[in-house]
Amino acid sequence: MNKKYEIFANELLKWNKTHKFTNYTTKEEIFAQIEDSLFPLEYIKNAKTAADVGTGAGFPGLVLAIALPQTKWYLIEPLKKRYSFLNYIKILLDLNNVEIIPKRVEKSDIGKADLITSRAVMKTDDFLNLVNPFLDKNGTILLYKGSNALEELGGINAKIINKKNRNYVFIKAKQWEK
Repeated sequence: MNKKYEIFANELLKWNKTHKFTNYTTKEEIFAQIEDSLFPLEYIKNAKTAADVGTGAGFPGLVLAIALPQTKWYLIEPLKKRYSFLNYIKILLDLNNVEIIPKRVEKSDIGKADLITSRAVMKTDDFLNLVNPFLDKNGTILLYKGSNALEELGGINAKIINKKNRNYVFIKAKQWEK
């Protein structure tokens, strides 16, 4: 695994002791989350700009930003402790392709993104309405969803890839009625 992921995992374990960002207490658990974040990489590798909404402790946005250094990433995280952690990791790993936005997405000014990602932030239809102003007309939304992904989609046209307990939901801007 990339050395940057090793550093990220070590730092997350340290910060978790004080701030409890996640329930992960071992490197193995964090590496499993890194692998989960990276699984859809082949489908998104051509994005020039990307925004991860509700980045939290770095899943999936920070992990994807490490893997895609040619992509400009906006990691949107309004909670100060998490923002501070993400900023620390950005500096530590010299991630020049990352900008951390310490606001809610609707109060940000990131412009239009080719790719918008999110993991467990809110129901799909609410999320689509929230990020609509920030999605490029040819862009893609990638949602990391659990078992209720199909229910949440309703009639929205999406590609779903299932792996274990995860549904990776891809929604193209032009396939979604705005």
